[in-house]
Amino acid sequence: QPPHHPWVGRPSRFRSSQVENLLPNQLLPVSLWAAFIAFSLCIVSGIAESQCLEAMEPGYSEDAPLLKAKLGSQRSVFVPGHRIRMNVVPMFLNVFVPWGVFIFCCGISSFWIMYAHPGVAWLCICSVFGIWTWMAATALWARRYEADPTWFTYTALVVLIFAIAGTVTGLGNFKAFSKPFFDIRDLKVVHDLDASIVPGKNVMDGGIFGFSSGNQLDGLRSWHFRWKTNYCVAPIITNGTAPVTQEYSYWAVGKDCCSHSSSDFRCGAWGYSGTPGGIRVVDEGDLKYYRLAVQQAESLYNIMAPNPIFVTWSSEPFIEVESWNQQVFKNYLFLAAMSLICSIFLMSCATCSFAFLGRSRSAYATQMLDDPSYQQGGYGKPMDYTTRAYSA
Repeated sequence: QPPHHPWVGRPSRFRSSQVENLLPNQLLPVSLWAAFIAFSLCIVSGIAESQCLEAMEPGYSEDAPLLKAKLGSQRSVFVPGHRIRMNVVPMFLNVFVPWGVFIFCCGISSFWIMYAHPGVAWLCICSVFGIWTWMAATALWARRYEADPTWFTYTALVVLIFAIAGTVTGLGNFKAFSKPFFDIRDLKVVHDLDASIVPGKNVMDGGIFGFSSGNQLDGLRSWHFRWKTNYCVAPIITNGTAPVTQEYSYWAVGKDCCSHSSSDFRCGAWGYSGTPGGIRVVDEGDLKYYRLAVQQAESLYNIMAPNPIFVTWSSEPFIEVESWNQQVFKNYLFLAAMSLICSIFLMSCATCSFAFLGRSRSAYATQMLDDPSYQQGGYGKPMDYTTRAYSA
């Protein structure tokens, strides 16, 4: 007869004090069974999903393919109802890469290389747009074959905007300050020029003119030409007398600084009492209108100006020309700072847009299994928590 087991004839539920009274050799079978049950639960929980998928046949239910796709596919981090984590590395890259593109394009189009080697400058700018073409192709590929949103589209769009903005602002900076500075620097400096003796054809290569004492503006023979802007001109004479050569070769010019109906020239350093100088005007767009103004003055005052040289009347011509070069760098630094601020702002907006993708209502909230009433026992039915025994 087998030995009497302490559990025989006792209820299945026992107190914890009874377990403490069991001998070690009696606890060993219980521990083995507990370990076996725990291991079985782990195995079952691990393969439950795969068994569910394998058990579903096309005839099992019409929802089986959809449920199988839902259980078998990997959930994306961008699926609504899921919190996402932002990668800080592409965020920093999307701040500084567009900023670097802006700095490069603006610097190439603003400074000396655009003046001395325009072909090389445009080649560098075109290379940037060539790289952008590759980025755009990558973005299109990602939008077509990647299920999750990526940074490629944002990067391509922002790089294009910053490349165009850098090129346009750099060209504006170059046209306004760099080009006039280098044009004047490439011409020679003329000192102690007497406007009544030296004809203009002798100093056609002059950029900065230093007039001798006694040279001044002749306000009585000034005139203008009107085309959207008032282009004003006034001859430069010595001691208030007509030139010895009878040619008015040197003309001070300006815009919107004279009267529309009389001889009234107030451009540049017109009220300076010392000996001013002149900075030659090299902008071809303005020169043609100044020539028309001189032609009208010739006809009006019966004078001759066969080779007019147009200058802006300045008290410190050398300092003024050098200020153009300084202004180029000031504008460049200001534009670089503003572009960095814009890049950070756009990156912040894009980050918020990505972050809110996971905060919207889930696309699966309309399914039956996610309905709150169904999860509580069915539509309109209370959940029954009582246990029932089933016979074999």
